[in-house]
Amino acid sequence: MSKFKVGDEVYFSPYRTDAYIVKHGKIAKFEQSLDPERKYAVMYCDDGRSVKEYHIFPEDLYCTEQEVKEVLKQRFRFEVDEVKKNIHTLEDLLKFLYNNDVSVDEDDDDSVWVGRVAVRELAKELCGIELGE
Repeated sequence: MSKFKVGDEVYFSPYRTDAYIVKHGKIAKFEQSLDPERKYAVMYCDDGRSVKEYHIFPEDLYCTEQEVKEVLKQRFRFEVDEVKKNIHTLEDLLKFLYNNDVSVDEDDDDSVWVGRVAVRELAKELCGIELGE
């Protein structure tokens, strides 16, 4: 059973997004999911322009923003390590750079940063090159 109840203020990261963002809102209700043994919490979040409805399982809800940020940091680290696990040589790194766009422009989402951080760390590990922040 969930430690949260209707009316509780909670923090979470929305599903189906590559962005590492934190939202918060009050639980409006719990509804049955497709899995007959699980329910999800329904939150309505007002961002000042619109109200969005989110359905989040209780295990993905947190009491503080800091808790969500820590989970997102762990997820990001895991994703960087997943990129790095198949790159062992300078040749591997160059092939990765050739096949993946790790450049940044205004329209990029956060997913490009996983590759950028992996490349930066591998450049240091494999070549001793500091690429900066």
